[in-house]
Amino acid sequence: MASFQSIMKKYLIILVIILNFQILLALYEDQVGKFDWKRSFIGKVKYAHFDSGKIIVGTEENTIACLNSRNGNIIWRQLLEDPREHQLQLLHSDRDLLSISGTINNWFVRTWDHHTGTLLSEWTISSDKSIPSEFTVVKGILIHIFPNLNSHLDVVTYNLDENNQKNTIKVPAPWITDTSNCVLTQSYYICISKNDISGQLYYVDILSESHNVHVKTLHSILGDVTDLIEILPFDDILPAFLLSSNGQASVVHVDKDTVNRKIYKVMPNAITNHNGEKPLIYQLEPAVHPDKLVQIRVKDYVTCQDEMAIELDYPIGLGVPTIVATATKNTLTDILLSTTDNAFMLVRLSDGKIMWTREEALSNIVTVEFFELPVSELDASIENEFKASSSSVFSMLSHRLNTQAKQLSTLIFGGQLMSKNSLVRDEFGLHKLIVVATKVGKVFAIDTLSGSIVWSYRLPNVEPFSILGEDKILLFAQRTARYAPLPAECILLAKDKYTGKGVMFQFDPITGYSKRGVKKLDHRIAQAILLPYEDDQHLKPVLIISSTNEVYLHPSCAVAEVYKQASRLYTYSFDEIGTFKGFSFIHSTKDKLRMTPSWELQLQPAKLVAVKTKHPNERVHSQGRVLPDRSVYYKYVNPNLIAVATISDDLVHKHVLSVYLIDGVTGLILYATSHKRCKGPVHLVHSENWIVYSYFNERFRRTEFAAAELYEGHVQSNSSVFSSYAVSLLPHVQSQSYILPASPVSMTVTLTERGITNKFLLVGLSNGGVIEIPWLLLQPRLNDLPCGPEESCIPYMPEIPLPSEAVINYNQTIGRVKGIEVAPARLESTSHVLVYGLDLFYTKVAPSKTFDMLKEDFDYMMIILVLTGLVVASYLTKYLAAKKALKQMWK
Repeated sequence: MASFQSIMKKYLIILVIILNFQILLALYEDQVGKFDWKRSFIGKVKYAHFDSGKIIVGTEENTIACLNSRNGNIIWRQLLEDPREHQLQLLHSDRDLLSISGTINNWFVRTWDHHTGTLLSEWTISSDKSIPSEFTVVKGILIHIFPNLNSHLDVVTYNLDENNQKNTIKVPAPWITDTSNCVLTQSYYICISKNDISGQLYYVDILSESHNVHVKTLHSILGDVTDLIEILPFDDILPAFLLSSNGQASVVHVDKDTVNRKIYKVMPNAITNHNGEKPLIYQLEPAVHPDKLVQIRVKDYVTCQDEMAIELDYPIGLGVPTIVATATKNTLTDILLSTTDNAFMLVRLSDGKIMWTREEALSNIVTVEFFELPVSELDASIENEFKASSSSVFSMLSHRLNTQAKQLSTLIFGGQLMSKNSLVRDEFGLHKLIVVATKVGKVFAIDTLSGSIVWSYRLPNVEPFSILGEDKILLFAQRTARYAPLPAECILLAKDKYTGKGVMFQFDPITGYSKRGVKKLDHRIAQAILLPYEDDQHLKPVLIISSTNEVYLHPSCAVAEVYKQASRLYTYSFDEIGTFKGFSFIHSTKDKLRMTPSWELQLQPAKLVAVKTKHPNERVHSQGRVLPDRSVYYKYVNPNLIAVATISDDLVHKHVLSVYLIDGVTGLILYATSHKRCKGPVHLVHSENWIVYSYFNERFRRTEFAAAELYEGHVQSNSSVFSSYAVSLLPHVQSQSYILPASPVSMTVTLTERGITNKFLLVGLSNGGVIEIPWLLLQPRLNDLPCGPEESCIPYMPEIPLPSEAVINYNQTIGRVKGIEVAPARLESTSHVLVYGLDLFYTKVAPSKTFDMLKEDFDYMMIILVLTGLVVASYLTKYLAAKKALKQMWK
């Protein structure tokens, strides 16, 4: 018995050791955030409530969250349906948190726990009416109002305390002509018939039994007013609203048959606070002091006497603020501000200090670009020493001594002589700057090491371009930071919100400094291209094509330089209905560039869903694929290739997905394929000589991948120069399809410095994960050729495996992934990755492992001891050998 127990103990010890080895394969908890970082956001705040040291918010991204009022950090967050189709209609805080979100005729009513964000209940509301509606909660009753113009109000009430008992009411309301002239305050629905003094005010109490409509003239309420009148909501507790005119507003109370106007005026952005000793009004005004921008004025709600006026230390880079919510506890008052550039901040009175700020514009990024950092002052001085051309020997000697003094200082005190903001290039290119442009027109620079914001710049009244249903702001790097002492420079192109014409912003991506500021163009932008040619200042020109096919160049002085390359310059354009047009610049002159149509392609009646070209910085390391018989199958590497995906309706197959590979110079279709009973969303990746795209198969109701690879054959037509006009044979195409047991929302491919490292696909999934899939797993297998380990070929598997260790963001779930941007590091093995959506996640991936870098747990002490031992042993053996040789000579 004793021996059996000892044997069992041994087996248990072995089992524990095995389990511990399995745990060691995972990521340690203290390693989270060491190689990557994540920043979480909630979107532009739409509703806000204070709740005992916490802030409950609802946003335009259809998100509900709870924030810590001390630092603004997220305590919990709940992502509801897609904000492109569903929007938050109501957020009511009582015993539980009530939210209503949905479309124009279907809504989800949910209750949540304030403290944990746990879903307590959920039920739906449906309607056959496709008109805008409003919700409110009064005394435990949920009111849903459908205003029918020039007719009546359909009112549906739900008793939340009695199992959501439903009651339907119809109120005659022929006076409703425009819902923008109506407000809902408590149980009163109030409208004005006109926006001038001749109009009338109509209001009805929804919860009253009689539903009598009361009418008052605006003249009897406001007196003589000559400007336009606007009705605005004001108070959630009292039935009150604002009548605004000429930048000032009057507070109007409604109580059954009476309408009372306060004798004082307030700002249209005013808000009330009822949880203090007495009700107060808070409003924002321009600051009196020239060094300040905004001040908060506090007034007594009853007498309108000024309580205080506090000027804020409002940052210059933020947009125009509005007050969202207020709360008073003891002698402290907290005010929540939301700005036009989606920033969200808390201001504490009575000192007017901004406690924290959340840059929620980063929840809606439309453009991303990685930038190299400049070299340090020491490295720049060394480079300038060899560039300087001075005839004075003494100045050269002085420069040399100064440089060596800096080197000696660095050697003694340690570290690298860095710039003032510590943004310097490292040896391996692992430290970069990420410049992002957001939908509201705000530009940020983010440090890849910490994820902190280095600088920000707001472009007023701009909006992104719409390209195939996606919002895009164009960002081009005209000059990188490698040309010291010349500063880096890039150009941003957007659209004016009011005129639709182009807006250009040139700036230094490292510092955010701009010499010229925002420049408004006198034409609309149809297309913009960064040309690969550099002038004597290492500046790449940007070619801008207007909506009338006029060509503009920035800087304009580069026309003569571009004219030299005009015979080799081509471009193309497309629209959503499937029309492709190609253009050349052969008829350009030294003074002006002109576009000449060269080809046109009609893909109608299909709808264009995806267009992809290769990354401009991609390098192809290997020109061919070695076959098992030692022969070479040469890749068809066409730098002018365009991958296009379209979807067309079909009476038999419902939807047909078509994929084309088009030469952008000649318009020749090199490859075309179609998938019947397949629809979007389509995600397309184009790299080297292959493409990969995903689609939804309606027949089998699953997501599938398709890969196509192009080859020239066993003979390469031209190994040095490629020409689209020198096409004798169409490329050989190998294709294969796979099943993806997940739902992709974005897809890209890794990018390295010289293209030696294996390619990995980075696929963003709907569950918030980003998984890496090796290209070798998707690469089409050649027919009649063996596939196995000896041929470095993975046998074909219909379903793509998705192991958990392939998820690059492990347990850091990313909300609503929109895009993935990659950039190469100076290390060939490493690629920078930024995943953006509602959240930001940055990391570095090494598809072929870090073959060019020592591991972080490398035993330096052991290698030093080994080398020291070898050196000592070599000298010792040398001494012993010499001594032995001397003895032999004396024999």
